[in-house]
Amino acid sequence: MSRRWLLLARLALPITLIAAAQSPERTPMHHATGTFEVKMTPEAQADAPTGGLPTSRMGIAKTFNGGMNGTASGTMLAAGTPKPGQPAGYVAIDQFSGSVDGKAGGFLLLHRGTIDKAGGSDLSVIIAPDSGTGALEGITGSFAIKIEGGVHQYDLAYTLPAK
Repeated sequence: MSRRWLLLARLALPITLIAAAQSPERTPMHHATGTFEVKMTPEAQADAPTGGLPTSRMGIAKTFNGGMNGTASGTMLAAGTPKPGQPAGYVAIDQFSGSVDGKAGGFLLLHRGTIDKAGGSDLSVIIAPDSGTGALEGITGSFAIKIEGGVHQYDLAYTLPAK
């Protein structure tokens, strides 16, 4: 091995050890499930530019029951009209405050969703890194949404730093 590679290997080892020391141990994956109600309030709308999609900004207010108990408020930006044959997309951020499985605190949820012309959809909602507060400090995970019979259901898959 050349002298240069030996030097790089010696430098990499302490960096690897530092990174491992900074990565906190995590609890196993937990799931908080339940239902939520959502109220959307239009804040701004714009007509579609030539050949484009209409846009809107909506206020979001949610109330959670089940493994998550509390409220969330936020903002959604959308383009398009979510109906058959039409593409649409949205991004949103909302701030949850309450408790998760009895642990009080809050965190940010970041949303990204799309619908294609054929009706296929893709949704990703994650907990924003380092946004946890109170007993939820250090929380990481994702948030799945399912709507059946007009009822919004959620599954928050999360971990917390081990104590």
